[in-house]
Amino acid sequence: MVSIIVPVYNTEKYLKDCLESLVKQTYDKIEIILVDDGSTDSSGKICDKWAKIDDRIHVYHKKNEGVSRARNYGIQRAKGEKLVFIDSDDMLTLNAIECMVEVLLKQNVELVACQYQSDKYNKKVEKETLKIEKVSRQSYLEELMMPNKNIAAFVYNRLYLKRIILENDIRFNENVKVCEDTLFNYEYANAINSIAFINNPLYYYRINSDSTMFQKKMNPGKLTANIVFDKMLKETVNDDEKKIISIGCIAYNVILLMQMYKYKWKDRDDYVIIKNHLKLYPIEFMKSRIRLKYKIGYLILRIMPKPRG
Repeated sequence: MVSIIVPVYNTEKYLKDCLESLVKQTYDKIEIILVDDGSTDSSGKICDKWAKIDDRIHVYHKKNEGVSRARNYGIQRAKGEKLVFIDSDDMLTLNAIECMVEVLLKQNVELVACQYQSDKYNKKVEKETLKIEKVSRQSYLEELMMPNKNIAAFVYNRLYLKRIILENDIRFNENVKVCEDTLFNYEYANAINSIAFINNPLYYYRINSDSTMFQKKMNPGKLTANIVFDKMLKETVNDDEKKIISIGCIAYNVILLMQMYKYKWKDRDDYVIIKNHLKLYPIEFMKSRIRLKYKIGYLILRIMPKPRG
């Protein structure tokens, strides 16, 4: 069985599309765990309605405590051997679970990650067209830090083994508001030996402008991503991996510092933290395949005076 964990919070506009894409999966050995995270719109009622239609759907209502707590709540209640996380405003192609399970078994791997797309929703993908690639740990880490395959560091386009998660006590850090999925994926990768990519989009992603990451303003939640980078750097003993993590860390902090200037965020401690993270492996950062705009921003920010205040 595959347990599909869906944290739900105020997505009444898109929830029906999401649930239709799940109940119509060609792989029928699934349970759908809907964790209503204190929604204030009609999302909770929509969940209950669908649970009456399909007995594979299990609904849990709880107070609002954030997406990480909701996902951890779902992990505790999952009965399947394999786990998939879906955001409640997104959709899966109708044979996504079938494709990922088959790749997991045929390639004898412990993690499968597929591409995502946000411009067009395709209901099905022909299995004969799947582009399967077994990747090394380093290649996986590079995709987490410097994505170029439309796979990136998300958790919602992956198939996990619950045994690995439970045996290694892997959970979402509930104190982190941005990049909590990066840390989860990093810790999972540390516990396994084999990974496969499906270089086809099986996941349709809607950009949520209300999420902490995509809010067009500076806020403390965005700074919690450095908790993730610091933990990864502390736990990594391989110097090449430290460099890869540092490149992603610098790119993220370039964005933070640009937003600090743009939105006149004047907290001196935050400024110092960001600037210190920009000092990690600067030569490797400039030589990396990270996008040019980050490199230009990095060079400009290195000479900018600190914000007043």
